[in-house]
Amino acid sequence: MRLLVAAHDFYPDPGSGGSGRYVYETTRRLTDRGHEVSVVTRRRGGVPARETVDGVEVRRYDLAIADRTAPDILPQLPDAARAVEAACEDTDPDVLSLQGPVTGALADRAVPDDVPRSCTFHSPWPTEYLLRTRDGGLPRWRRELNASLRRQLERRLLERADDVVTLSRFMDDQLCGVYGPVHDAAVVPGGVDTETYRPDAGPYDRMEGDDADADGTAFLTVRRLSPRMGHELLLDAFADHASDYPDDRLYVAGDGPLREELEARADRLGVDDRVTFLGYVPDADLPSAYASADAFVLPTTRLEGFGLATLEALSSGTPVVGTPVGGTVEILSECERAPEIPERMLLAGVDEDELAAALGRWSALSATERERAGEACRRYVREQYTWGRTVEARERRYAERVA
Repeated sequence: MRLLVAAHDFYPDPGSGGSGRYVYETTRRLTDRGHEVSVVTRRRGGVPARETVDGVEVRRYDLAIADRTAPDILPQLPDAARAVEAACEDTDPDVLSLQGPVTGALADRAVPDDVPRSCTFHSPWPTEYLLRTRDGGLPRWRRELNASLRRQLERRLLERADDVVTLSRFMDDQLCGVYGPVHDAAVVPGGVDTETYRPDAGPYDRMEGDDADADGTAFLTVRRLSPRMGHELLLDAFADHASDYPDDRLYVAGDGPLREELEARADRLGVDDRVTFLGYVPDADLPSAYASADAFVLPTTRLEGFGLATLEALSSGTPVVGTPVGGTVEILSECERAPEIPERMLLAGVDEDELAAALGRWSALSATERERAGEACRRYVREQYTWGRTVEARERRYAERVA
């Protein structure tokens, strides 16, 4: 089978996110299973326009969109369209996989209508845009207009798809809420590489070498420092928690536009000596960071489509405390039923006091209790959330479209 994936981003390109990791992990494994897989995506950073990554042929085109206005974007579209069209002609796909609205729209235009289309709905584009620009100073009318244009483009792709896949039941609900019953989508969750993310991957020297009391609990979060990720909530809750557990530490991995603001917040709360902002942690170091933590915290306040970081922590044998937002509910509500897990992992609400209390309960556990819980967490993801399961499900659906 010849598969062409029109992707929003692609790991390990600079700035790639969860959808880029999903595309990378699934396409390289489909290549291993004997399929010819190509990816076309926008170029970010100094990566080449064309290369082969783990057996996947990657074609990149230039189109600068972030923080640009329509007069900046429109003149770039003809060259971008030609580049995507050339990539599509070279591939001659049996199936077109749409995994990003901009690249998807350009590829949909270039690929013949008789080629079946599968659309992976990672997140509602207009909703993401409105959340991202909420405090950006744009006039309301302009934000609403831009969101409307995004909604029209994404709706067209969904309507033209022969098959639609979401990564969680939550995102399936988002699809219906934003676009109505355009498709009866199938839920195919993401996965985790359990051989990479494992309990013996540590220690991470930037955490293990800290001067904190060895008896304290080490909490970790791995997030881009941007709105909706919940860092403010986490810092406030940790400050409350630290008054009772002064030896505990919080490690914040990730970078983004809120870093200075969050560092100042930790200082105002009086926990700057207990909170370590690790900044960007290279992917090669993430397994050891997860394995070095006693517990992982996912404090999302809005729109958690799935949560690959949650799976990476669980696979590392690190219990997770998470807010009941999006796909986190589906992952943790099942995991915490294991008898070896002594405390709730999923919070009842997005609330500072609730989170602080949960941190306290996990901190009060013995090392043996947390270790047993971590073993149950790892067993759960190895049974339910491997990339092998994900790829087998995607392969079946692609094959059905070809047939």
